[in-house]
Amino acid sequence: MFSLKSDSGAAKEEQVAAVPAVDDFVERLKKICSIAGNASALAKKAGISNSGFSRYLNGGEPSRKVLISLAQAAGVNLNWLATGEGAMEKSAEAARPGSLTLLPFLGTAESPGDEVIPGRKKNLTSQAFCRFWLGSHGLDSKTLAAMQIRGDSMSPTVRDEDLVLIDVNAKDIQDDKIYVIQDADSLLIRRLQLQPGGKVRTLCDNPTHREFEVPREALEIVGRVVWRGALL
Repeated sequence: MFSLKSDSGAAKEEQVAAVPAVDDFVERLKKICSIAGNASALAKKAGISNSGFSRYLNGGEPSRKVLISLAQAAGVNLNWLATGEGAMEKSAEAARPGSLTLLPFLGTAESPGDEVIPGRKKNLTSQAFCRFWLGSHGLDSKTLAAMQIRGDSMSPTVRDEDLVLIDVNAKDIQDDKIYVIQDADSLLIRRLQLQPGGKVRTLCDNPTHREFEVPREALEIVGRVVWRGALL
């Protein structure tokens, strides 16, 4: 509790209820103790003495600072801990600010002989990436999708089983960059080169695979490959 004074100087007490009901709050404390392992573990993680934490378990009212420390230590929603309202757990995004973000995963190839990949409608799952790492390289998670490559047509630049990130907003052709293109019901990864007469040359970095030319307007680009990850 703290006191507020009016302009006339008369003291008025204002009840600040960090928790609406002591018994309910104690039950929430016990619940986050079990999350941390036990009361001592939670107190240590929150930077609170065991004796101080025992007071709260016996009905003592913690300060706002203590509430924040407890909520952070247990990884629970601060509003839930203080009032009992809302969800106990934080959302995935709120629980790990600046940590991981999930990107759409376009699938892997069914054919072992080339990097032909199932069409975009066959999204299978998602792939987690560090949000900070993406941002530090100028990549926007809202425009990215992940894909695993099968086959050796782009070897040695992109190899069999490599994971790539595709910027699906990057549909304008930058000469000699690598793109994912739609070919009938499949997706292909190719290096694109602009040619005279509005043609586009689609190249494989592996010279044993064929190349072809198509009119620019006939080429359906899914996006540009902006990152490759691989096992060494």
